[in-house]
This record gives sequence, C-alpha cells and structure tokens, in this order.
Amino acid sequence: MKSSDDSIRKSVPQRLKRHDLVMGILYKFSDLYESSAAQSIWDIAFPIDELRKHLKMRFGVEYTSNQWVYTQLRRYEDEIGAKLFERSEMEHANRFNLKLHPNMIEFVQKQHLYVPQKIKLANGIYDKIQSAVQHQSIARVCLGAGSTMYHLAQIFLDRQDQLIPTFQLYTHNAGILPLLYSQQVNYQKLEIFSASGKLDPITRTLIGDPQHIFPTREFDFIIQGTSRIHDGNLYIESDTEQVIKAELLHQHTGCKILVLTKHEFQDEPLKNATSYGKITDYDYVVVPRSIGNENKKLYDFRFEQYLDLFEPEIMNWNYSILKVINPTGRVTE
Repeated sequence: MKSSDDSIRKSVPQRLKRHDLVMGILYKFSDLYESSAAQSIWDIAFPIDELRKHLKMRFGVEYTSNQWVYTQLRRYEDEIGAKLFERSEMEHANRFNLKLHPNMIEFVQKQHLYVPQKIKLANGIYDKIQSAVQHQSIARVCLGAGSTMYHLAQIFLDRQDQLIPTFQLYTHNAGILPLLYSQQVNYQKLEIFSASGKLDPITRTLIGDPQHIFPTREFDFIIQGTSRIHDGNLYIESDTEQVIKAELLHQHTGCKILVLTKHEFQDEPLKNATSYGKITDYDYVVVPRSIGNENKKLYDFRFEQYLDLFEPEIMNWNYSILKVINPTGRVTE
C-alpha cells in the first residue's frame, strides 16, 4: 500500500513548466517593485538564491541548481524569440542577481511587464463594458494595440459562456489573434473581425489602410493603450501605428477608453515621434488603484498632475475608472 507521504510527493510537481516558471518570477518582480522605493522596475535585482526560495514557498517546487533555473529562463526566451532577463555576476559564478532586460520594447516583451496590474485593469474594463451593454443583443468592441489587450481578450475568452449579448470583437492587434482564433472560442458568443495589412513586427499590429481598417466606424467601445504621455499628449514608437491610433481615436465613434499602467507618464516626449492625440480625446481613463502614500513612485506624482481632468466613476481596490472632463468643462457621457 502506498503511504500518504508518497501521494503528497507525487502531487507536488518536481519542476514547473517554463511558462509558469517565468510568470511566477515576473509576478515576484512586480511585487518587489510595488513594495520597494525603487523608481523603476529595472532597478530591481533579485538574488537567484532568494528566487529559488520563493519558488519553493510559492509553488512547492524545489530547484537545487541556480544555473538550471537560469537555463530554463533562457530556453523560454528562445521559444518566444525575445529577451526578458539578464544576470549580474557576483563573487561566485553560480551566484548572481536576476534583473529584467533593460530594452523591453517589443509587444511580446511588454506582454510580460506589469502583468498583475494589467490583469486587474483588464478585469475593470471588462466589467465596465459588460454592465453598459447587458441590455443589447449585439455589442461592438474595438480592441486596439497594446499588451493589456491580450489580457482583456483572455477574459472575454474565459467568460464567453457568461456573456449576455453577442460580442463582436474588432482588432488590428496581431498579438491577440492566436487567442481569438483558437478552437476554444464559442463563435455564437464571440464574433471576431481582424484588420488586414502589413505586420508591424515591433508592435505586433496589422497596418493597412487607416480609413478602411474595419467594415464599420461605429462601436460601443474603443479600447486603446499608449506608450508615453507627456504634457497631456500621447505617443507611440511606431509611425505607422500612430496613424492607426489617430484614425480610431478621431474618426471612429464609440465610448473611448484609455488604459494605462501609469508608467506611460514621463518627463519628456518620445524622440522623433508625433503625438496622435491627447488624454482629453478619450471618454474614460482606467489606471491601477494607488492606496496610501507609502513607496509612491514618480509616475504617481506625474499622474496626479492630471487629476483635474478626471471625475471618479468607479474606485475599486484594484483599479480606478475615471471620466474625462473635456476642455469645455463638460463631463463626457
């Protein structure tokens, strides 16, 4: 007869799948950043020995080799074709600090940054949309560029059987298309419309004719992110992508929501980039909820400079949904 100890040992995995290992480490980086006085997540350096202790405590998996953990991270990077981590050598070659790679600019890389915050934001946006369209038979939602849209698309997929209206999801975000075209999609609940055009390899967006990107210009909601905000102006690295963003923002109708992690607020604009819009072009802004003044970040202070533009609508423990007051002082409907 097998002992209970044998059953327990068999129920605990000997190692994590690479994706789970990476996500567990990225969550830890976000937690360390939010609880520290560091002003950038790239300032966080995590000793590999402490990382192994975290994995054992969090997942019940004990790794006996520092190099084995790092090798799994490198193999995951090879699988996705992007760098996520780097190591800083210490006195002993097998003892080192793990840091995030400093130049994470591609969609696949950004998809792994600030994951807990993005999931919280995506849940807030989903709840906002669902409550507004529950009496409709069909709801049209445009999911714009940005890695937060990946998490929002995943929520639509996870909750598709609970959807009250049929949702038509329109997107030019090629990074989320594998999710939306997967076999688990219930196409009676989710109808998917994708744009056509050339693929931008950095932003993972489909760049076609901006004036005819979708068969309709009328939506219930248009959801977009941005790369940088300076002096109220919005910027994105890709010139072709900013044309599409401007078209969706200014030439398409619907409730427009800007989703931000707050890291977009900076002291200077993007170099050699043209602004495609302003915060006040949107109807709502959704940001992570900051509670208390402990370990306040620079981006919190920068964001607070814009508070006069907003009227709070929903203040959740995890996120804030803010109505934007347009320049005439009228709160948007």
